[in-house]
Amino acid sequence: MKKTTEQIGKTVEEAIRKGLEELKVSRDDVIIEVLEEPSSGGVLGILSAKLAKVRLTVDKKISDSQAEITRKKLEEILSNIFRITNENNIEYVVEKVNNQMLLTINGDKVAHLIGYKGKTIESLQSLLNAMLQREDEDYAKVFVEINGYKKQKEEKLKRLANKMADNVIRFRKPIKLEPMSAYERLIIHTELAPRSDVVTESIGEEPRRRVVIKKKY
Repeated sequence: MKKTTEQIGKTVEEAIRKGLEELKVSRDDVIIEVLEEPSSGGVLGILSAKLAKVRLTVDKKISDSQAEITRKKLEEILSNIFRITNENNIEYVVEKVNNQMLLTINGDKVAHLIGYKGKTIESLQSLLNAMLQREDEDYAKVFVEINGYKKQKEEKLKRLANKMADNVIRFRKPIKLEPMSAYERLIIHTELAPRSDVVTESIGEEPRRRVVIKKKY
């Protein structure tokens, strides 16, 4: 069974750091799940404050043999899925990249696999990993990229985070971002964590949960 730990902290990054220290591993050796994001409330934002909570699962280096077994099984699953959807012409590559299995799909007619705001690509990734892990826990975790969507989105979110943080400092007012998925919020929190002039928190309930950027006093 894979080794896991759940940790809390004032920020997501603090909770992650505690988990890495307990597991005695590097960030590259774990899968990080944000279970709860920090938020403030109550009188002066203190009485009902909620700490960040994360789960870290050790996911050590993938061996070449493990990668090859996962690749063959994933190709079998994809073949069945695309046969059912009558999309046998979709081209894809499954490869081991930076200690993870990466499924890359490129093409002019695959936008439907990305979906509105990336919802379909996330669902596809979750489905594939659920199918793999249900059969054998030793299968490597698979990440899905389609036409460079995730990389472009991550860079866009990082630019947005810093632009909004600069506006918070400039106008001295908190800024609420639009509702985002947990994955998107994590990118915002992580990008702004090193800054000494702003802090971030998440407010609201899913699926309308959003990040608020505030000036640090």
